[in-house]
Amino acid sequence: MNKKIIALSTAVVIGGSAFFGVMNTSWAQKFSQQFDQSFLKPAVKAAEETAKEEAFRNVKVSDRIVQYIVSGKARVHEGTYNYTVKQSGEVVAEGFGTASMGAPEWGAFTQEVSIPANKLSDDQALTMELFQIDMESGDAVNKTNFELNKESAVSTGKSVKTFRSIKVSDSNVQYTVTGKARVHEGTYNYAVKQDDVVVAEGFGTASMGAPEWGTFTQEVSIPASKLSGDQPLTFELYEIDMESGDAVNKVVYELK
Repeated sequence: MNKKIIALSTAVVIGGSAFFGVMNTSWAQKFSQQFDQSFLKPAVKAAEETAKEEAFRNVKVSDRIVQYIVSGKARVHEGTYNYTVKQSGEVVAEGFGTASMGAPEWGAFTQEVSIPANKLSDDQALTMELFQIDMESGDAVNKTNFELNKESAVSTGKSVKTFRSIKVSDSNVQYTVTGKARVHEGTYNYAVKQDDVVVAEGFGTASMGAPEWGTFTQEVSIPASKLSGDQPLTFELYEIDMESGDAVNKVVYELK
């Protein structure tokens, strides 16, 4: 009798353990699923939404460049002329260009002069010198000097036999922005603002459209006449929603 009771008790204990083991396993699985649904899935969903909404990455902005455009006529050997730009006696830019015709004809030229802003002092005049190189001596000859940031028309004086009709445009501030974009048909828009006022805007096209990441290089030119003092500049990249026409996926960078 005692053996039967012991055997029955043992069976009940084993059966109960198995039952509760099954119950515990089932409850643990259910709890794990509920935990996944309540904690993990929203996190994954948020990550997926963030990845889906990301439209621009690896964006880099170059240092500021100040640009002038100088045009005129030159009568120089093979149409080749040289130039230097100085501020307080220091050379801040130099190079050469080619007119449309060589001497003895007068050739037209348009020269872009780009100067890194970090080389400039705001209060000092910029002087540009046009000249040609003598083929025999290698010396700079037939020089013409004028100020870039004061006069729009230049008197060539004694060098009228070599350079004439020289004009200097108003200066522009330039930046080069590069990066990757994942936007519809590769098209993005941009705006440059100073104190919430738009001073430049436009659009560009990346090398590939969404869902691929396309690379882009955007030259941004801002007329210096539109800028005021030392107020910071911001650069906005965004795309236009095809349905609403709104600017979406906007990112903002500071221009220095």
